[in-house]
Amino acid sequence: MRKKEIFPYDIEPGAIMDFVDGKFMLVIKDSEWSSEEIRLLNRGAKLQFCYTMDIAIFVFEGGDIDSSDFYFNVQECDQAAALLNAQELDIEVLLVDQKNQICWKKTKTLDKEKTQKLLECLRRQSQTSFAPGEFDVNVEGLQSAYEPFELEKYAVFELAF
Repeated sequence: MRKKEIFPYDIEPGAIMDFVDGKFMLVIKDSEWSSEEIRLLNRGAKLQFCYTMDIAIFVFEGGDIDSSDFYFNVQECDQAAALLNAQELDIEVLLVDQKNQICWKKTKTLDKEKTQKLLECLRRQSQTSFAPGEFDVNVEGLQSAYEPFELEKYAVFELAF
């Protein structure tokens, strides 16, 4: 049995994302990930990039995992300048267990068309003026109004994993 890679950041259980080291990193942390869940994910998963109300949303779905939604605000991104000037973008999805062990990891590089579509939305978001706390309130409103899979109608593109 080979030793699992350790996720370098201590995070709470749930779904988080950020733009780190030149890539989007989407992480789902749970107490454990069964070999069956991993096997089903290896058969295929998808990520949809959705955009509505000047909110960027990544919806990940695959295997036995319920749709997970990740909300991104470029205005709160430490590497926003690098992100908005990127020519090519990578998206990495990781499943992490309670010991911070990486149980599943896939990285995809967006083609130029998808990269430009995503950046176009993020540039629009970067120019949106949010009052203090307004972005979070808007996210809460979307989460109350829609299950993650219902956000599909706002999809800009889909990416197979």
